[in-house]
Amino acid sequence: MNAPVHTDLHALLDHPEQVAEVPPAALPALALQLAALQGAIAARLHRLVSNNQADDCECLDAEGVSRLLKCSVDLIRERGDEWGIAKVLARDSRGRPSRVVYPKALVRTYLQRKPQGNGRQ
Repeated sequence: MNAPVHTDLHALLDHPEQVAEVPPAALPALALQLAALQGAIAARLHRLVSNNQADDCECLDAEGVSRLLKCSVDLIRERGDEWGIAKVLARDSRGRPSRVVYPKALVRTYLQRKPQGNGRQ
């Protein structure tokens, strides 16, 4: 009975031209290793994309945003549109916002580029 041939996947990734030197008996196992690696990478990418897309639909209220930004609810309501974190869903008969949400994705983006301080002048 022949001993299994070990192929260094890492070395092949660095030098793919060396596949020509892999013994034919080792090719099926190598193909399965590559498929498993590719599947793991695809699953991780899918989770990353899904997590980010979910944030686009999940929203916070003014109280939740005020806790994150460590400032008052009034300041959030006053400056949310200016800061690019507020989305107006409905307006009253005078055109004033009556239903405002704060999408997590916008709040996260704001936090990444936000200057130090709480936004007060």
